[in-house]
Amino acid sequence: ISSEESTSTVIAILSGGIFRPGQLFSLFDELDVTLKVSKQRAIDEIMAIATESPMALYGSGYWADHWEYYLDLIEAYTSIYPDGEESLMYDTELRYFFSTATVKPRSQKYVEDYTFDGKSKHILQLDATVFDNDKVKEQEAFRNVTTGLVANEANWQRTGGPGNGRAFTSPAITKLFLLGVMKFSMRDAYGMGVEYEGGRPGWNDAMNGLAGMVGSGMPETFELSELLKYVLSVVKKFQRPLVVPSELADMVDTVNDALDELLASGYEDSEELTSDVPKELFKYW
Repeated sequence: ISSEESTSTVIAILSGGIFRPGQLFSLFDELDVTLKVSKQRAIDEIMAIATESPMALYGSGYWADHWEYYLDLIEAYTSIYPDGEESLMYDTELRYFFSTATVKPRSQKYVEDYTFDGKSKHILQLDATVFDNDKVKEQEAFRNVTTGLVANEANWQRTGGPGNGRAFTSPAITKLFLLGVMKFSMRDAYGMGVEYEGGRPGWNDAMNGLAGMVGSGMPETFELSELLKYVLSVVKKFQRPLVVPSELADMVDTVNDALDELLASGYEDSEELTSDVPKELFKYW
C-alpha cells in the first residue's frame, strides 16, 4: 500500500466486518487506495488470512432440486481425498441457515378454486411461503447501532432465544440425515414424488406451474433414495453414532409411528394408479 493514509483505510475496511472480494476493489477505488502490488497478489494475501463466512438471502420460494447437488460435491471431494471422508462427515461442524421465509402449512396454502373452464373446482397451492415478521424481529437483535446494518450472525439458527446463544451446529452427516428425513416425509399422497411444497419445482423452470397444481417430482425421489443410501453407507463404514437434534428425533418417531399404522392397515399397492388416493395412503399423508 502506497501511503500511511491508505494503510489505515484498508485496515479499517478489513476489520469492519464481512466483505466480498470484488467489493474490496470497489472500495479501494472510491477511497483512492493505491496498491503497490497487483490486484491478484493483494486478494491472495488478504484471502490467506481471512475467515470464510457463508451467507444467503431469501428470494422467492424454495426450489425443489437445490439440495440434490450435495452428493455431487461430496463425490467430487472424496474422489480426490478419499481418506478425508470420515473427517468431512463427522468432524466438520455446519451451521443452519435462519431464513426469514416460512413454508405455510397446508391449511393456509391449499385453496379451492374453479378450473379453467369454470365448470368444476379443484385444489391449488398458492403463495406457499410467507415472509415471517417474527423472524425479522429476531434478526433485529444483531443490528449494529453504529452502522445500522444487521450482522451476518443473524443468518444462523441459534440455541437460545432471539439474539442469544451460539449458532447451532451439527456434523455434515447429521445434516444429510435431516435432509433425507424431511424429503421422505414430504412425499406426495401416493408416496411417490417429493412434493413441491416450497412453491417452486425442480431444475425445469418450465414447470413452475406444477407447484401450484399441488405437484410433486419423481426425480427428487430418486435423488432421495441415493441420499439415504449414502448416509447408511457412511454410518456402516465408519461405525460411528449418528447424533441428531432432539427435534429431529421426535420427527423420526412421528414418521415411524405413521408408517407402522399404514403397515398395520394391511394396505397393498394395486397394479394401476387410481385417480382417487386410497384412504390408507391419504391418512398417512
